Amino acid sequence: MKVLFTAVALVVLVGCATVNGKTVGKCELAKALFNNGIAKASIPNWICLVQNESAFNTAATNKNKNGSTDYGLFQINNKYWCDSSYGSNDCKIACKSLLDDDITDDIKCAKLIFKRHGFNAWYGWKNHCNGKALPNVNSCF
Repeated sequence: MKVLFTAVALVVLVGCATVNGKTVGKCELAKALFNNGIAKASIPNWICLVQNESAFNTAATNKNKNGSTDYGLFQINNKYWCDSSYGSNDCKIACKSLLDDDITDDIKCAKLIFKRHGFNAWYGWKNHCNGKALPNVNSCF
């Protein structure tokens, strides 16, 4: 019985230890975006993008058919934007740093992507936000 209890406890501890990141609230993200230079008028687009790319999970990852991986809230791809020894690392950031709870560097990289490609860089935005009703963030400010 003691061995079974120890085994169950170990499984629970390992399971808890592998859970990284957090779910960011809509208003928390809206304020972080604003505080990092995103205009209030475009914040609903960013919130919709994050909702559809990562479901607000800072530790979200996604393997793509081409072998690349998307990381974090904004699902930033390692082929172009972050360093995983796979691509060009235009944001000059380690991909793993896009998976932690500090989203400041994520926002900085997302702003660079947006500067070059607009929201069309993200399929989550193109397929679910473009021309559609966007989340209301008025109560966040």
